[in-house]
Amino acid sequence: MDTTELTQVEGSMMAVTRLATHPVLTFFAILLVAILLWYMIPYFTSPIRSRRGPLLASLTNYWRMYHAAGGSMHLVSYALHARYGPVVRMAPNYLDLDYPSLISTCLDSHGVWKKTEWHGISGVKLGNKVLYNIFSECNPAEHAQIKKPVAKYFSSTGVSVMEPHINNVLAFFVKQLDDQFTELAGFGKPLKFDEWASFYAWDTIAQSTWSRRAGHLEHAFDFDGMVDTSARVMDYLVTVGMQPSLDRFLDKNPIFRIGPPSFVPVANAAFNHLTKRRSGEDDHDPSKPDFLDCYLDAMKKYPEVVDEPRLMSYILVNVAAGVDTTATTLRAIFYLALKDRRVWEKLEAQILDASFTKLPVSYSQARAVPYLEAVIRESMRLWPGSCFAQERYVPPGGLTLPDGSFVPEGVAVGFNAYVIHRNKNVWGDDAEEFRPERWLQGEDESTERFKDRLRLMNSSDLSFGAGSRKCLGVNFATMEVYKTVATLIAVFEFELADPAREWKVHNSMFPRQSGIDLRIKRREGVTVPLGLDLGKEF
Repeated sequence: MDTTELTQVEGSMMAVTRLATHPVLTFFAILLVAILLWYMIPYFTSPIRSRRGPLLASLTNYWRMYHAAGGSMHLVSYALHARYGPVVRMAPNYLDLDYPSLISTCLDSHGVWKKTEWHGISGVKLGNKVLYNIFSECNPAEHAQIKKPVAKYFSSTGVSVMEPHINNVLAFFVKQLDDQFTELAGFGKPLKFDEWASFYAWDTIAQSTWSRRAGHLEHAFDFDGMVDTSARVMDYLVTVGMQPSLDRFLDKNPIFRIGPPSFVPVANAAFNHLTKRRSGEDDHDPSKPDFLDCYLDAMKKYPEVVDEPRLMSYILVNVAAGVDTTATTLRAIFYLALKDRRVWEKLEAQILDASFTKLPVSYSQARAVPYLEAVIRESMRLWPGSCFAQERYVPPGGLTLPDGSFVPEGVAVGFNAYVIHRNKNVWGDDAEEFRPERWLQGEDESTERFKDRLRLMNSSDLSFGAGSRKCLGVNFATMEVYKTVATLIAVFEFELADPAREWKVHNSMFPRQSGIDLRIKRREGVTVPLGLDLGKEF
C-alpha cells in the first residue's frame, strides 16, 4: 500500500471515529439507515415488486395520501392507467385494477374478500373499544351480523314507505326555490345549485330518519355548520385512510382525541329524537314510519345485535352516506344535462309529455320516463357517488388476472369507479363523453344486441358499489333522485347562469362539485306550494 492509499484509509478511519464519538451525528446516521431499510426491504421483497406504477407509490402510502388530500385522486388514477395499463401499483401493497370482468370476483357477494383498513377508520371510539358501523366493519362475518337486522328496510318495498317523507321535503324545496329565485317577469337571481342540493339532501335524510327536516332549506344556508363539518370529515377519512395507522394517533388517541371534526351535533339530535320517540313526547305519525321506527323495530327483534350504540351507528351512517351521494348525483345531472342543450331539451320534453298525475312526481311515474333514466344513469357513470377505490384483500388461493399474471394472497386490489366507468371496452370509444343514449336501444340495434350491451354495462356499474358491500341505501337514493329531478323540471324552467363557466370538483370520499349557478322560472300553470304538508324543522 503506497503513501496515498494509506493516507486515504487513515482519513476514513478518522471520519468513522469522529462520527462514533459524536452522539448526535451517530443518532442521525442510524436513523437514516433505519429509514432506508424500512422502505427498501419491503420494496425489494414485495411480491408485487414487478408491477408498474410511480416509484414513490411503491415505497410509501404517503404518495396516495398526498393526492387524496389534494382532491385529485380520480384524475391521478385515470392518468396512471392511461400510462401503465389496467394494473397500476399505487401503494406498497395495493394494485389498482381496470378490469371490469373482475368486479364480481373481487367485490363478491359472499364476503370472502375482506375490506382493507382504510374503510375502518370511520369507526367510533367508545371507551377502550371501537364501534364499527355497517360501512367501516371490515370483517365479513361481523358486517353480515350488523346488516341483517336492517337489510329489509332498505329493500325496494322497505323504502317505498319513505316516499311521503321525500314528498314533504321536495314540496318545501320547490316552495323555497320559488320564493327566492323566481320572478313574475321571468328568470330570477342566480341559484347556487351546488349549495342547495346539499341543503335539500340534508333535510330529506333528516325527515326520513326522524320525521323532522334538518333546517337547511328553512335557513337557506349552512346554519349549524354540518355541511362544512361533513365535508371535512370526509376529507379526513380519505386522506388519513391512505395511512390508517395515523388514525390511532388522531381519532382513536387513548389520551386526547385530535381529529377529525366531530358529528356530535348530529349525534345529539339523533339521541334527542330517540329519547322523545321512546317516551312518546314527539308528535310523530306512526302511519308514516321513518328509519328511526325501523331501527327501534330491529332493536326489538335482534336485541343481541342492536343495542343503543348500534342503533345510533345506523342513524349516523344514514346521514354520512345519504347526504353527499344524493347531492353529488343531483349536481352532476343538472350540470351535465344543461351543458348539452340537446340532452336538456330532450329530457325536458319527455318529462313535460309524461302528463304526471300529481306533484311531486311519484317514483313509479318518474321511472316510466326512459330518457330520465338514461340521463341519471349516464350522470352517475361519469360522476359516481364515490370516486375512490373500493379495495379488498386477495384471499387464500390468490388471484389470476385476465392477462395471465398472478396476484398472491394478502395483496390489496381495488377498483376506482371513475376509471372503470371510462373503460372503452365496456362503454365504447366515446366513454369520456356524456351521452345518455348509450343506455337506450339504438334505432338499428337488435334487441338481443342491446340486452347483451346493457348486461355488460350493468355488471360494470360501480355507482353504488357491488357485491355484499354494495351501498345499502341504493333503493332509497334512487327513489329520491328520480322523484327530485322529474319534479323540479316539471315545475321550473332551468338555464345555466353562465354557460361558459366550468364547475370545480374536489374528490373527497364523494365528489364535491361547486360553481353550479342556475337561473329558474316557474312554468305556466304550475301552482306553488304543491299542496302537501310541508313538514317541520327540528
